[in-house]
Amino acid sequence: MKSQWDCIRQNVGVWHGSFTQFSADGKRVKDTPSVLRLEETELNEKMQLTLERMPAGESPNTVQRTFSAPGPAPYVYFFESGAFSQGASQWRPFSQFGAEMSIKVGDRRVRFVVMYESTAEGTSQIYYVTLIREAQEKGVQFEQPDLSVRSLLGRWIGKVEVLHAAMTPLSEGDSQWQFENSKLASDEQFGELKQSVCLSGEETDLTVDGPVVLQGALPYRLMPLPNGAYCLTPQTIRKGEAFRVEVGWLWGAGRCSGGSDGDVLRSRLIRYYDAQGVWTHTALIEDKRSTQ
Repeated sequence: MKSQWDCIRQNVGVWHGSFTQFSADGKRVKDTPSVLRLEETELNEKMQLTLERMPAGESPNTVQRTFSAPGPAPYVYFFESGAFSQGASQWRPFSQFGAEMSIKVGDRRVRFVVMYESTAEGTSQIYYVTLIREAQEKGVQFEQPDLSVRSLLGRWIGKVEVLHAAMTPLSEGDSQWQFENSKLASDEQFGELKQSVCLSGEETDLTVDGPVVLQGALPYRLMPLPNGAYCLTPQTIRKGEAFRVEVGWLWGAGRCSGGSDGDVLRSRLIRYYDAQGVWTHTALIEDKRSTQ
């Protein structure tokens, strides 16, 4: 198992991209070009992150951050692929809540920022989602088509890796995920999600572009995003209910070891919270759609 520092190294370099913000109902709000530089300024000792955003008609905004080995944990945890997750360690009523999650494949990555706003009733409602698409070569265009509900239909099988909040050794297991017209069922080793989709089941309904509400103990929103990305997040978080925040990226076909032409490949990151609102673990799932 790689050290956290070695996992962070997977992200060293210059990342050219943009921050695209979406409202709670899936409408594009704004797009801001960006350049992020991560440098190991002292071997095995220090790294510096510099993020420059260039809003249209405004002066560039620059943020810098320096951190030392072994890394910024417990605030940010990295997987060996370079994927990472950070966010609040506990959800609390009447407080701001959110998470950032990043999926990396080769010289490209997709980051998600999911934010909630508190309500007078002590719950949290989804506020906005920011999708950050980045590549290590300037001017690169993401080729994946915009995600639709239909893109997720079928049975998905793969592997899951889990980093626990207590930073115990990485856990691994198998993953199986099923999405049909009438339900979404997930029976992975480290969590279960069974919902009903608010669609009539007609084929035409599966072309929905905006968020789809999934009913269950908590209402979840499946928000399709550009270039094969999506979020599956609680529409409302409330006291006493366990929940999860999931992001995913359909990033390619037949482009991984053992993959064949026609394979649809996906990566997912999920942050799990218990009924007390405490973050317990984060799972990284690499799977593909089964043809059987």
